[in-house]
Amino acid sequence: MIHVIATIKTNLGCKNKVLEALLAIQPKVLLEEGCHQYEPLGDVQSELPRQVPFRSDTIVLIEQWESVEHLKAHLATPLLKQYQKTVEDWVQSVSLQVLKSVDKLL
Repeated sequence: MIHVIATIKTNLGCKNKVLEALLAIQPKVLLEEGCHQYEPLGDVQSELPRQVPFRSDTIVLIEQWESVEHLKAHLATPLLKQYQKTVEDWVQSVSLQVLKSVDKLL
């Protein structure tokens, strides 16, 4: 099992458009083989110590996949390619962190 944190930095004023596009594909992605979670989230202003500064134009997508191979298959789907084309003018950058449980690292 792998966990993915996709951080999507949107262009100013485009966050809702990107979020709507993500929510539109979410039900189909969740049906893909090996997908266990696909949830877009946004920052909360909490003023807690050590919290990163509030990012008003950032979406964090939490994903959980059975394997890296399942993630790679997802990244190659026509659905995701169409989503990327739809949002390309609204997105400044995307970064991925692919993680696994600590017990799997030992």
